[in-house]
Amino acid sequence: MIAYKGFNSDMTCTMGRGTFQYAPGVTVDETETGAQCAHTGLHCAEDPLDVLDYYGNPEKSRYFIVRAEGDIHEDAHGTRISCTRLTPVKEITIQKLALHACHYIVSHPERKNNRRVKEDKGTADEYFVIVRGKNPIARGDKGAILFLLQEAEDSKEIAEMAAYEVDGQDIKEDTWYDIAGNEVKKNGKGKTKKAQSA
Repeated sequence: MIAYKGFNSDMTCTMGRGTFQYAPGVTVDETETGAQCAHTGLHCAEDPLDVLDYYGNPEKSRYFIVRAEGDIHEDAHGTRISCTRLTPVKEITIQKLALHACHYIVSHPERKNNRRVKEDKGTADEYFVIVRGKNPIARGDKGAILFLLQEAEDSKEIAEMAAYEVDGQDIKEDTWYDIAGNEVKKNGKGKTKKAQSA
């Protein structure tokens, strides 16, 4: 199965039983130990945002799409997975990790959101914010990506998704934007110009 994993900057990760060294494209095999979350096996997550619970600092971490194989164990602690064979397939930025998280939400709209997903409105940290709701709005500092997921009127299905980079020109800093890229006044009423989607 395809999943996501964070690593230290040197492609290591440490568990209670020791440190594992990884390399892009190289499969690590722990078949002898079996797979049991938090105890044995090699860990990753189905929801990309769950990776940030363990590797939340992108200045000291690297993020990968991984292939999890062999014995698979899940324990309902978020979307944590333990497997016996794991291969880092492709490195992605934290912003791309957030984009993959948006696609995860679109594919699983009824599942519980990761705590980093904001309801209705949210402010980005220096990297991104994901906001979902009937009329989601977001704002952020320069360089951040605003991901907006609008739910259908009569369900939690995602009807529309948009992403905007706060560049200081088309998308201004500390200014609220809706799914269409329109500026939204503080009281949520009144809209101004439409921005270009990222």
